[in-house]
Amino acid sequence: MLLIDHRENPKLIHKLLVKLGDADKDERGHARTLQMTSGDYVLGDWGIEAKEINDLYRSILGIGRSRTIVAQLTDLCESFEKPFLVVYNTELKPWFHGRRPSARETSEERRKMAAVIHSFKLTMHQRFPKLHFLQLTTMDDFVEWLSTNHRQNLIAGVKHALPKAAPKPIYADDPRVKALMVRKVRQEQAEALLKHYGSLTVLLRKGTRQKDMMQVAGINRKQAKAILALRDDFSKD
Repeated sequence: MLLIDHRENPKLIHKLLVKLGDADKDERGHARTLQMTSGDYVLGDWGIEAKEINDLYRSILGIGRSRTIVAQLTDLCESFEKPFLVVYNTELKPWFHGRRPSARETSEERRKMAAVIHSFKLTMHQRFPKLHFLQLTTMDDFVEWLSTNHRQNLIAGVKHALPKAAPKPIYADDPRVKALMVRKVRQEQAEALLKHYGSLTVLLRKGTRQKDMMQVAGINRKQAKAILALRDDFSKD
């Protein structure tokens, strides 16, 4: 499942939902939109921050932003084992408030923008050692990159998880799933948590971290906090 932050570029969201299918409208869909607390996309154990190149420039300088790219990448690297920064498009588009600039002004502003982005890239991996960086030419290339890697995840999952004999459904009518769903968690998210942690006892232990739960099941921080509050109600499965 590809998880998409609903605040992403509407055009980009539309392209992805058309290509992968909207899981909220079709059970065969492989993409779902929701509000993320970190990153713009989650694909398996990947957390992805996506930036159109002009948006990257503005994020570096904090122009019209409540948070800079540094703050966003700090959260991303803390929340995911495999954090990605993906930049798409190549044309820099200077913006001048309330007037039409001359060709020379536009050219100078483009050079300034390119220099700011270049300087950021030079120190990016020093600041964020585990960050993976990718730059793509167009938005469509980014859509293709996401869909291709989603498909490869599905293939790898089938290859490694194919059983010799079909087992009985593990979570059919499981009261533990229902207990988690009381905390406004979808069934597939509850099942993902139980599959990863093995039991409610392990899930609710003192050392369980919210960000690990968010990565495993694609839930938000509020949901993770609500689940851990079950410690007050349950002491065992």
